[in-house]
Amino acid sequence: MQAIVLSLISDIDDPAVRMDISSTIYFLRDVYLDGKLGEEELRKELREIVDTVISATHPELLPEERKKRVDDLVNQLMRAIKLSTLRIRALSRFRSRYRPEFE
Repeated sequence: MQAIVLSLISDIDDPAVRMDISSTIYFLRDVYLDGKLGEEELRKELREIVDTVISATHPELLPEERKKRVDDLVNQLMRAIKLSTLRIRALSRFRSRYRPEFE
């Protein structure tokens, strides 16, 4: 996931802006992990961020090219987020079944 985020922000010179974008993406991942954000909501939020960054860093792209690049990056981020949170999401779903209750 880090490589995908870095590829997205690589054309941004300002370190503060790079950090804001990166931390926002990781924040969304954490909110998704906590179950407070559904998959489609996550995709929508990521699309908005990626589209904003691509529009700012590559204004020369035609709308179709920009859309394709945005879709590709969003799909990569979604796969990476799902893979990186797979174990934690599974543990949280099944934790109550296997954790002994102390009364």
